Parts: sequence; structure tokens; C-alpha cells
Amino acid sequence: MTVNNTGAWGIAKREWRANWRLGLASLIGTGACLSVWPSVSSLFVGPLQEAFGWSRGEIALAQNASLAAAFISPALGRLVDRIGVRPVLLGGLLLTAMAYFLLAIQHGPLPLYYLFYAVLCLVGTATTGLTFTRVVSGAFVGSRGLALAITRSGLAISGALLPSTIFAIIANYGWRMGYVALGVLILLTALPTAYFWVRGASVVAPRKQDADRRQASMLQLLKNHKIVLVCLASALNYAPIVALLSQFQPLLVGKGLEAASAAALIGVVGVSALVGAVVTGLLVDRIWAPLVACIFTLGPALGCLLLLPDSLELWVAIVALVLLGLGQGAEIDVVAFMIARYFGMRSYASIYGLSVLCIAVMIALQGSLIGLSYDYFGNYNVALVVAAACFVLSAFSYLGMGRYPSSEPSPVEAEPVVITPAAGVAHTK
Repeated sequence: MTVNNTGAWGIAKREWRANWRLGLASLIGTGACLSVWPSVSSLFVGPLQEAFGWSRGEIALAQNASLAAAFISPALGRLVDRIGVRPVLLGGLLLTAMAYFLLAIQHGPLPLYYLFYAVLCLVGTATTGLTFTRVVSGAFVGSRGLALAITRSGLAISGALLPSTIFAIIANYGWRMGYVALGVLILLTALPTAYFWVRGASVVAPRKQDADRRQASMLQLLKNHKIVLVCLASALNYAPIVALLSQFQPLLVGKGLEAASAAALIGVVGVSALVGAVVTGLLVDRIWAPLVACIFTLGPALGCLLLLPDSLELWVAIVALVLLGLGQGAEIDVVAFMIARYFGMRSYASIYGLSVLCIAVMIALQGSLIGLSYDYFGNYNVALVVAAACFVLSAFSYLGMGRYPSSEPSPVEAEPVVITPAAGVAHTK
């Protein structure tokens, strides 16, 4: 890989001048699609309890649908590597909006809710970092960390704004309109920007002869212990945050906060995630990414411990949520950066799909157990301690990645990217 060495900011300016449409479409899509669901899912727990008489544990069992998405993620990633990002992404956007509408028209029984939730998880997988980080990582090289951070800020912004908005919609128009609003958001923002702007060499399929010759099999990928390590570390980091977010409003209410205040405080996680995404994005372009990941993963462990008291002071709750948000904002950026930096772009989506598999299995486990833990113990304290332990284990697992390769993988693994001094346009040889 050769890059015109005129400084990090000069490289970033040239790359964004050439690829700003891809970056903006990814920012909007990341903030509007399935990745934002964990930030608002807890707002539907109470209304569903009231409407259908389901327990929190029964509602939380819907998280097992993540298992179905988990097992298709590696295959979906391999499909992205073979046919390109665009067709997979556009189909996923449309189907995810339809899945929200299915949840809006449900009238029970509980198995039907589980079915619709499973559909959302399955089709929504195509609208997550599996596709959007592939778009960004392929288009940006010298400023990849910053580009991933800017893209990730879309999720942070929506995580800050959507909880209060969806809470207000549910309070005034009912929970069904909450689901409708999420579907309409995709149709009005993510789908049109992806359709018009997700184009170009970085998102098309590789030539068939190259794909057949160069793309590693799943078994070959799994034999690489660093791929397994980054997948496990990301799962132990991200899954506890998703599990806690799925029950955050009732958790905070149980600690003595008002329902509206609890919903508003969830937005603190979104604001903090924005800060975490931008800071880590700037850092990983300059500092060893596993060290950055370790530091930003230890913060959420402390945040979980701060949430343990039965009666929370408002400032303590804010500090805890800030720490959790910083960790959430850092995780996706750093993992996407490390996959590209350690393994290249040829099998990027396949490796990312494996990480999604690990994350989804862990989400299904922890997302279900957190609700059942409440049903059994009457509080979320045991779940908070387990989550803190997962964060600590994840933090030190990142350090096992070792040094970067001397350069990004050879053409057998990835197409080398060159930034031309004249035009500043990234292209593949």
C-alpha cells in the first residue's frame, strides 16, 4: 500500500472529497437501521406488558431471535464479499422497514411476536456494520479510523435523539406508532441515500476469477487465532451493552428514577457514544488499536458497578451511562478498523460476519438472561456484575492481537489501495 504522505488531515480531506457521499449515506443508514434498535427497544417493554400481559422475561426471550441472525451473518458476509455491498444493503433496508410494520400490526399471541421479532433480526442484519463498515473501510484508507468514527456518529446521534422521540410517540399515539415511526425513518432517510450514493469501485463485487481464487473459506478463516480472538473480544464487549440497553428504562426506574427521566437518560448513552466514536476514530489512526479498545472497554465495567446501589443519585446514573456510552461508541469502530488493518478487505465482510455471529450468540444469551434474572431476583444487580466481568475479559482479550502486519495483507487477501497525489482518489490496482 502506498499513500501520498502529506499528513493525516491532508489524506482525510482528499478521501472525503472523493467519497463524501458514501460516508454520508453510511452515517445516515447506521443511525436509522437495526443498529439503533437496542437504544429504543426497552421503551416497548412496558407497553407490551400492559397490552398483552406478557412478563419482562417472556418479552426478553425474543432476544433469542438474534441466534437466527447470528447463523446467517457469516454467509451474508460472504455474499457481500462475492456480489458487492449494494444489492445486499438495499434489500435489507426495504425488508427491515417492512419488519417494523409487521411488529406494529401484531395482536398477539406471544409466538407471533417472537416470529416478527425474528424476521426483524434476520433481515436487519444486512443493514448493520456488516455492510456499512464495509462501504467505509473500502473507500477510506489513510483516514479509515476517522471515517469509521464519523459514520458511527450517526448511530450515536440517533441514540441520543430517538429514545425521547419514540417515548413521546408511544405516550401520545401508542406503541404501534412507535414501530411505524422506526420503519418510516428507514424509508425516508436510509433507503434513498443508499440507493443514490452507495456506488463506486469500493462497493462493487470483485471480478469472479479473483473472488474464486483469492477468497478464503470459512474454515481457513477460523484457523486464524487472531480472527477468533477479535470475534470473542467484540462479543464480550458489545453484547452486555445491548442486553442492558434492552432493559435500561425499567432498570433505571427500579433504581428510583422517574419513567420520563429514565427514557431521557438513555439519550446520554447516545451522546457519549458519539464522543467515544470520534475520539477512538482519531486515536486508532495514530495509536495501536487494541490498546485503545482495552481502555475504552474497562470504562463500561466501572459503569456497571456504579449502577448497583438500590437508590441512585442522578449524577451517579449519568456518570455510569456516560461510561457505557463511551464503550459502545468505541467498540464497532475499533473492531472494524482492526479487521481491515490485520486481515485486509478481500474477506472483510466474511470476517465481520463471524464477529456478528459471536456477538449475536452472546446477545441472545445475555439479552434473555437479563430479563429472567429480574424475574428471579427481583432486580438487575446480578446481571450488572456479570456484564462488568465480560467487559474486563474483553478489554484484556484485545491486547492479544499483537502487532499490526508490516503492511495490509497482500492481493491474495485484499486489493491494495492507492491515493493518487493529483486527484486524491482512492482506487484499486
